[in-house]
Amino acid sequence: MLSVLAMTGCSKDEVATQPTQTETTSADGTTVTMVVPAGCKTVRIDYKTSTGTVKSMNASISPNVNKVNGRDASSITTASLDVYSPNETFVNIYDEDGNLLIENKHIKAATMAAGATGVTLPEDAVKNYVTADGPQTFYHSSGVAMFDDSWPIEPIVNDVDADFNDVVVDYDIETKAVDADLAPDQLYREQTKVVMHIRAIGGGFPTKACLDLEGLDTKYIKDVSATVTLGNWNTQVPTALATPTVDITGSYPIIKLNNLWWFNTAEAHSYTYVNSKTGKTQVFNDTISNIPQTPAKDKTPRFYNVNRGCINVGGDLITLTVIFKGALRSTLSSTESSAQLQNFIDAVMNINSQNFYIVTRDKYEIHMKGYNPTREYTTYDTDAATGTTMDNSTTYCTSEGLVWGFKTPVLTRHAWEKTSFYKAYPDYSGFVKSNGASNTDWYKNPVGENISIWW
Repeated sequence: MLSVLAMTGCSKDEVATQPTQTETTSADGTTVTMVVPAGCKTVRIDYKTSTGTVKSMNASISPNVNKVNGRDASSITTASLDVYSPNETFVNIYDEDGNLLIENKHIKAATMAAGATGVTLPEDAVKNYVTADGPQTFYHSSGVAMFDDSWPIEPIVNDVDADFNDVVVDYDIETKAVDADLAPDQLYREQTKVVMHIRAIGGGFPTKACLDLEGLDTKYIKDVSATVTLGNWNTQVPTALATPTVDITGSYPIIKLNNLWWFNTAEAHSYTYVNSKTGKTQVFNDTISNIPQTPAKDKTPRFYNVNRGCINVGGDLITLTVIFKGALRSTLSSTESSAQLQNFIDAVMNINSQNFYIVTRDKYEIHMKGYNPTREYTTYDTDAATGTTMDNSTTYCTSEGLVWGFKTPVLTRHAWEKTSFYKAYPDYSGFVKSNGASNTDWYKNPVGENISIWW
């Protein structure tokens, strides 16, 4: 189910300038740039020996919190690490919580020079075990986008619950790159893939979950596909289910998952499907098939994955998958080939060019701090003036630094319905009010009774 729109009014919003992802493959080592949680100080590097044994080593990193045009109300940032190895090899890199950051990364043989910084892999890190997929490198930008639908009212006062669970999207943006020297016959595998899982819908106002992938230049896109499934394979979905649209007519792709209202309909509360993990038939959003939580059941209103008695534990998530493919690089000039690949990588690694937002029934667009509304939303200034006191220089940000949406590491749990996010994560307020300078690991210190047990 894919609709490609011709919306000529959509143009590229101003994007914060970020350092591009770079990779050196000379004797100076391989520079790996990763998207990491802001509080992450070390990563784990997994490599294999010639006998196939998996070994690990830790490396220190220095995350660089991005603070450009106010786009920093996020617990996700970037870090670089220079990796040296006595032998050509491939590695997987994980953050402190075990989340995969870089998969099958090709590390060329290089020796660390005197005075250089980085990490050197042991002598037993070799490549002769690598399968046919070894030349592929996967660049990931993963996280959770959380929104409160109270815009333009400040999400902490005036009886607004500030639970930030009105739309919760678990996402992974991945570019698959192929080493053209090692495997020129595998270049057809290259792509950029956007996967968005709907974790929770805790409000009746949101109608769309959207992503403007501002870092991906549509001039490099030759093909696009989009599908909505339950889990990663189950296609037993109602026709009224959330449907995708992908607009590639402007300078960057605009992705929308529409009809979020379906999650709170009677159909969603009675719809059954086959769980891809258990093989059993279960109800999509109902207390009968789902595991009751404590304290006492809270079934009014029965939203999706936010009420204590109505959590879809172990159930498949509604999943939007969008795949972008460029021209086969073997048909391009060297300059064109490099530019296309670098743009696909940058679209993942430059996290500040990933503009997540939601649209509500009253046509409000609710973006994250510092991101511009689209051209479809022409009344931002007027609407902003009707609510709380705003920061005059930063969009979607109050004068105190409070926001209506943010990105967090992938394992961050959302708050229960009608539970203030500021109570669920007491350190969050200091983080967002300090412009991301303090409490960078706020997401690691929740009050357990206030958050969903699902993650």
